[in-house]
Amino acid sequence: MTMSLQTITSSIVIILTGAGIWVSGMAVSSFYWRRKCRSHQPLSSLALQHITGGVVIFDENGNLIKANQTAKKYGFSLQREPSSAKGPFFYYLDGVTPLPFVEQPLSRLLAGNSRFEQELWIMPEEGKPGSIVRISAKRIEAGARHKAALMLEIHDITTTKWAEKRLEVSEQRFKSLFEHNPDCVFWFDLEGRLLSVNPALQRLTGYSKKELEGITLGSLINRQVGPTADSLLQKVQSGQLEQFETRFAHKDGHELYMQATVIPITVNSQLVGIYLIAQDITAKREALETIRSIAYFDSLTGLPNRHHFYEHWNEALLPANDQSSPPPARAAILFVDLDRFKMINDSLGHRAGDALLQESALRMKRCVGQSGIVARLSGDEFVVLLYELSKTDCLDIAAAINEALAVPVLYDNYPLQTTASIGISLFPEHSADPEQLLQFADIAMYRVKEQGKNGVMFFDQEMNEAILRRTQLEAELRSALDNERLVLHYQPQTDAANGRLLGFEALVRWQHSERGIISPLEFIPIAEESGLITALGGWVLREACRQARAWLDCGFPPFTIAVNISMKQFQDEELYATIAQALAEARLPASYLELEITESIGLQGADRVIDKLNKLKSLGVRIAIDDFGTGYSSLHYLQKLPLDTLKIDKSFIRNMESEAAGASIVRSIIDLAHSLKLTVLAEGVEHRWQVDKLAEFGCDRLQGYYMARPMAAPDAKAWTLQAEHESI
Repeated sequence: MTMSLQTITSSIVIILTGAGIWVSGMAVSSFYWRRKCRSHQPLSSLALQHITGGVVIFDENGNLIKANQTAKKYGFSLQREPSSAKGPFFYYLDGVTPLPFVEQPLSRLLAGNSRFEQELWIMPEEGKPGSIVRISAKRIEAGARHKAALMLEIHDITTTKWAEKRLEVSEQRFKSLFEHNPDCVFWFDLEGRLLSVNPALQRLTGYSKKELEGITLGSLINRQVGPTADSLLQKVQSGQLEQFETRFAHKDGHELYMQATVIPITVNSQLVGIYLIAQDITAKREALETIRSIAYFDSLTGLPNRHHFYEHWNEALLPANDQSSPPPARAAILFVDLDRFKMINDSLGHRAGDALLQESALRMKRCVGQSGIVARLSGDEFVVLLYELSKTDCLDIAAAINEALAVPVLYDNYPLQTTASIGISLFPEHSADPEQLLQFADIAMYRVKEQGKNGVMFFDQEMNEAILRRTQLEAELRSALDNERLVLHYQPQTDAANGRLLGFEALVRWQHSERGIISPLEFIPIAEESGLITALGGWVLREACRQARAWLDCGFPPFTIAVNISMKQFQDEELYATIAQALAEARLPASYLELEITESIGLQGADRVIDKLNKLKSLGVRIAIDDFGTGYSSLHYLQKLPLDTLKIDKSFIRNMESEAAGASIVRSIIDLAHSLKLTVLAEGVEHRWQVDKLAEFGCDRLQGYYMARPMAAPDAKAWTLQAEHESI
């Protein structure tokens, strides 16, 4: 009878006893194998060596008599001399705590335990890496003629134990993440039925887990806000992650806005359920609404502001990309200016003026109704956009506005009497450009004022005298630019906390040979329309950098020089090169130059603006957003634009006293800017109480007549030296 070695090693157990080798096998005579193996001891040893686990055999007194090669790895060896420093050493599964001698496998066998399994940490000798093993211990009775043997079978389970430990840690981490997540985490089955929800649910919504038992994904999602449950289930079943906003009713009745993320749960590539993580964004939405209100609406009257007006124009009158709703064939712009408003405001105070503006806005809205929109541009100037009305209809509405505004407004038992001068321009008859139409309506309105106020007039070509004057001014401006008849004035920017000089804003002035100093409000629009703004802006940049370098050379402390960048100038592809050249020619470090952009620049397209600003920032210059709150700004763009400074428009500073919410709005703007890591500068500071209040609000910088008016360079130098002397 023959049997292969492989068959032997997989089918037999070999035990050494005091009388020889005991071999047991499946359906094999014990006697045959005892006899064979006594005469073939090398064969039995070879069989032991091919058993994958460790096999250790002791006599009944605990003396090691046989160990295969694998067992030697764990420290069992016939050649090893007895020593307390020799292994193997046994530890509990933590690998640190030694296993007491009486609990060690051999001790337990010798104590009478005939069969058991034990998991422990075994180390072959001190300093050597150990293993986690499962030891099967057996006492083998070999019959009456043979002595008993003690056998240990050793199986390495280190990998398995580590996998179990990692799984346990992973489950604990998941449970911790689930239980302690500040957001609501819902667990649904594939039918959309709720299986579990974490404790954040009650904190955020007021509902307990028990109160939501039986709820489904469909009933959880507000159908008016967000996708349907069916569409979500379809996307999740295809393995897609979905994010959306929805509303959730709090237990006490108020509504919560939630940012929801639906995540498929997969196990072994099989979809088994759905997680819905809901984050409360109610406060964020309210903050966005506040910012939107500041950015899009006039804080005093609640009317749309200039930016909102232009946005409405683009939506209502410009062709849609899909051509689904063609623009109106005609429209009209009414430029409305209140007569005698300045006299009322100056004589009776800002509160009286504010009351008149608020009531006038309400009356105009009632007159216009659904025929268009009313917006406040600034001060006592309003604009009305009407569409799909005839000239007669436009005149009727303008007349109704005049009639309504002529009725006195009672303020503190005092009648405020005003009228309105209204100019009208037509689309597309006069122009298709909203800026130009607004300009034409403005020209017509001033013609009404010239003729005695309280009237209505359409723009016509006879009003070109103003345009001719602008044309003449354009030619003279071009000459002034060529012959260096422009000058820069500098207005200090100071530290709100201590009044220390931090910088200057460079403001261009036109020294006209006949008319004296011409305001930039008059010639800057001409420069922009004529294309001169690029050359003018380049000159301002070079001159401001040159003057800043000169002041630094004569010992001025470090400061910034702020230069305004118009929209047309910002669109110039050579702007980057122009700034770099100005800095290089003046040898001025880029960090000393701050570029002020207007909010309306955001209308050009967010991505282009961000890319261009990032390119300019690469020079090392600072970027400021000017006149915040009067144009395009929103939290969305402020977060994305690479800004350093936010300048609060002077209208907000002025309204801190006259409007109830004025101070709160300024504080909110400062807090918002600081949350975005921006420096805040307040413009138009004219009174000591404004300085104190802005410092209390945490404003960083101040600029305005209270500190100093714009000055020519020599005067600015003298002012700075005097300020430095007084601070010593």
